[in-house]
Amino acid sequence: MFDRPHLLWLLVLAAVAVAPGILAMRGGMRLAGAAAATLRALCVVALVAMLAGLRIPGRIAAQSVAVVVALDESRSVSPDQQDWMRGQVEQLKSAMAPTDQLGIVGFGRDARLLAPLTDPRRLGIFGDGADGGATNIAGALTAAESLFAPEMDKRIVLLSDGNETEDSAMTEVPAMLEDGVRIFAAAPPPSATERIAVTNFYSPDTVRADQRFAFRIDVDSESQSPVAAALKLYRDGAAVGGESITLKPGLNRFELPYRLERAGAYLMSAEVSIAPPRVALNPRVEAAISVTGAPRILIASATAPESLVTALKMRNYEIDFVSPRSLSEHPVDYLPYQLVILDDVPEGSLTPAAQHALNRYVADYGGGLVATGDTLREEKLAGGELEKALPVKFMPQPPPPSREPIAVYLCIDRSNSMSYDSRYPAVRDGERIRYAKQAAIALLRQLDDTDFAGVIAFDSQPYVLAHLQPLGEDRGGLENRIDRLQPGGGTDFKDALEIAEREILRSAIPVRQVILLTDGDTNRQYQDHDALIAEFARQHIPVSTIRIGPDLANLRLLQDFADATGGIFYRVQDIEKLPLLLVGLTREAMNRRKPDRTTVEAGEATAMLSGISIKEIPPIDFFAAAAPKDGAQVTLKVVRADKSAPLLAAWQYGLGRTAIFAAEPDSLATLSWIRWNRYAEFWSQLVGWTMRQGDSGMFTMRVHGAPDGSITVEAERADPNPVSNLVCRITGPGRAIDVAMTEADASIYRGEVGPLPRGKYAATLMFKVGDSEKILEQREFAAAGSIPADSAELRIKPPNLELLRRLSTATHGAFDAPAATIAHHSGQTVAFRRSADPWLIPLAIMLFLGEVFVRRRYLGD
Repeated sequence: MFDRPHLLWLLVLAAVAVAPGILAMRGGMRLAGAAAATLRALCVVALVAMLAGLRIPGRIAAQSVAVVVALDESRSVSPDQQDWMRGQVEQLKSAMAPTDQLGIVGFGRDARLLAPLTDPRRLGIFGDGADGGATNIAGALTAAESLFAPEMDKRIVLLSDGNETEDSAMTEVPAMLEDGVRIFAAAPPPSATERIAVTNFYSPDTVRADQRFAFRIDVDSESQSPVAAALKLYRDGAAVGGESITLKPGLNRFELPYRLERAGAYLMSAEVSIAPPRVALNPRVEAAISVTGAPRILIASATAPESLVTALKMRNYEIDFVSPRSLSEHPVDYLPYQLVILDDVPEGSLTPAAQHALNRYVADYGGGLVATGDTLREEKLAGGELEKALPVKFMPQPPPPSREPIAVYLCIDRSNSMSYDSRYPAVRDGERIRYAKQAAIALLRQLDDTDFAGVIAFDSQPYVLAHLQPLGEDRGGLENRIDRLQPGGGTDFKDALEIAEREILRSAIPVRQVILLTDGDTNRQYQDHDALIAEFARQHIPVSTIRIGPDLANLRLLQDFADATGGIFYRVQDIEKLPLLLVGLTREAMNRRKPDRTTVEAGEATAMLSGISIKEIPPIDFFAAAAPKDGAQVTLKVVRADKSAPLLAAWQYGLGRTAIFAAEPDSLATLSWIRWNRYAEFWSQLVGWTMRQGDSGMFTMRVHGAPDGSITVEAERADPNPVSNLVCRITGPGRAIDVAMTEADASIYRGEVGPLPRGKYAATLMFKVGDSEKILEQREFAAAGSIPADSAELRIKPPNLELLRRLSTATHGAFDAPAATIAHHSGQTVAFRRSADPWLIPLAIMLFLGEVFVRRRYLGD
């Protein structure tokens, strides 16, 4: 109604204008004073209405048809679709009468006038186009509507795919209806140019060094048939991998497994390339990723669990050891570690204060804790602070299952060739004999005192170190004699095997085993052993042969000896594995007479066994008995007869997690697990599920990048105690910025820094008071810069026909109407707003003259 409504404030002047009339009323001339005041007020109102641009709405018959074509020039519209739009303009020109008017507005992020309203026959070459980095249909409608004269039949032809990326076109509908503007929308047909675009490149913000993860790449394809393409991965601009891919019509999703070996910051990018004539709209995308150092684990054990340590180091965990008696009694002392493993805890070595500290480390600081079978057997820990944190209750342990004694006879090669290195025979460093002695002692230590053991060392002659007898009668002396063995002489194991056979037969023990440990370089011929092999086979005495070293001498003899007697042949090139192998052979001999074997069954599914089938999990016979608590997740259980017990159980305790593995990681009972090819994976997943998330120390830092390139740094304190003077310093090429960290939530502090250029930076969290600085945590990170302004346009989307139909229907236009319909003269009336000045000016003059008459005639002025 008003062109300049902001001037209506001048109406307050009416109060000043009526002042003389009010004074006259007080002087006794009430009627004349009231008339003067009214005339003055009405005159001011008329003048202010003229200044504010009062317009009176009305309707008149349209004098001509005016059409403004809004052409979508954004990057989401292909060149052949642009050609189609120009063809639509030509059709309109032909359909319109010379008295009509046609104009063109190009739009993208902005709207630009390409051709003003004019005779359609005069419409020539279009002007410069708009910024194609976005699609703002609302801005295009506003620009087109501003070109119309009031008396015209106003029509906007919107040629677009409808995929607006800025503002909302529907908000312009009320203005279109008020001005009588009708919208005729149409979308171009699908492009004949087969385009692809990388629409998403997902990368985790942070990963651990040497941790396996996957990049996810989404690629859209407009092609109606499969398209061959190449996908490449780049790290800091250098190609690090790729593969050939096939793009199906529509959205395609690919995963690229990857692993970053070193801590630091990296800029990763993915690129998709295709052969012409197909076009890649957005072929390359980039993401930043930070890599932290390996998690730290504290193992409390009286003796280092070698197999567990080896498994965790294979997955690049950092391991520290401590005696259970030396465990700290302060929870914060465990914060440098993501996980604490209680392995071998002797009776009374874990103080109540240390138990309380571990309990609080888990519950209050979100730490991780794993207890193994040796710990669960300590009944004095029952009811204490440690048990409260664990998912199981301690129980009195049943006696170990009884078994018949077994007889093991070990024949050890001590010839001169046993002094060679296992991988480099020219180096004479005694490595073979050293590991052979370690293996023999490891074997003996797995046997009970009631088991029978005999040991013969041989070169060209046999030397009996111990006749077959109960091991408990001379265990220490036998180990000492084995340890003093020195290499020398030739090789002949036939006499040693004959002695072993005679003594085993005299013992009459049904479970028996002969183990021949040699490099195979015997002085005898193959046929010299035929009768001996046949005798062992006839007496059902299995002979397992272990061939040490890479050379092939007498390899067939050792294989045939084992096969004919029911033993096992092993060829060991890496001699460090020898002790474990001998222990395994002994374990297999024990299992031959076990009456009631256990089975491992699955419980609740958790991420601890992700990708591991229950069918793959080895059996286990000796474990600590425990009772699961309410709420515990029992992932694996051991079943014997009609009884079961948890083997692997876990739960959430306070802010952290705890788990138990009821077996001993380095015992004879878990040998099948140690030799399992997924043993390291099992422990890595158990540790990964249980361990404290975030960084080592009191604070965990996270760095997040926003689409505009700005950075948010978040620091989470492990305890709820508030802190002040917390600062994060961002350093990079030619810049250093101190960002104040403010408390955003309980224990969470946050700071923000404006857009950073693409590059690598370091974030240092510190306490800063004046010139004093105390560094708490450091993290390298990369910034990919701001997302390109046209990123939304570089996505392949189907046309938004729903929006185009709604715009057409809401404004009484039509969707996908032919040119003749758009240009048709309907004879309708159009709304207009006429200026009120022709009426207001005479009215103001009459009011002014009337006030002058009253004032002079009745008020005496």
